[in-house]
Amino acid sequence: MQIPLGNYVVRVRWMVVCVMVLAIWSCVRLGFWQWHKAEQKQEITRALTRHAGALTVQAQDLADAANVEALHLQTVEFKGHYLPQFSFFLDNQVEQGQAGFQVITPFLLSDQQHIVWVNRGWVPGYADHQKLPTVVTSKTEQVIKGLFWQQTKVGFRLDKPGESWQAVQPVIDFAYLRQHVPYRFPDVVLKLDPTMPEGYVRHWDVPAGQVEKHLSYAYQWFGFALASLVIGIYQMIEKRA
Repeated sequence: MQIPLGNYVVRVRWMVVCVMVLAIWSCVRLGFWQWHKAEQKQEITRALTRHAGALTVQAQDLADAANVEALHLQTVEFKGHYLPQFSFFLDNQVEQGQAGFQVITPFLLSDQQHIVWVNRGWVPGYADHQKLPTVVTSKTEQVIKGLFWQQTKVGFRLDKPGESWQAVQPVIDFAYLRQHVPYRFPDVVLKLDPTMPEGYVRHWDVPAGQVEKHLSYAYQWFGFALASLVIGIYQMIEKRA
């Protein structure tokens, strides 16, 4: 197949086309992932600047999609207790240049049917990535407070979700969690307030330059996608005989 182009012709080579499409698709997807990270941090910054008194949320409030949407980025309180058996480590989290994990633990509400996933903060990892930090979680009833975060997208993951429970997970994938946790919950994460006990390093405020950094990475990936397109077409251009 040939496409005339003035004194040149584009000779379609399907191997080149396949490689080009794969490269463009990967770069665009990574670019949108970085763009989404920048939007998340912008929203967190805006929410923290208008921090107000905590709203008490009941289990029935989580069953209504409109209520969940209205609570997004509000400071809220829940009464119940943690379920440490379903706690997991969110991988690839960096705090002041050090790699580690964020501790994600479900919090069972008083109706004994609904939970909310709580991000309890960051813990450092080990040089041996197979070794996991030790965290302490009580099952006593308590009231917790934090930033209500409705997560509408699943982060980009290279692996496939396992059939068994994973103590370390690359993203918060609610579809995966529903397969293994026998409670009801919305697609929400509570970012535990720094004043609350049983938490770890919690710097929810976004450091200066973080948003710009993610946007810069996004532009780079989009640039790589464009470069892949140009290189692919260049490889198929030939001068007319």
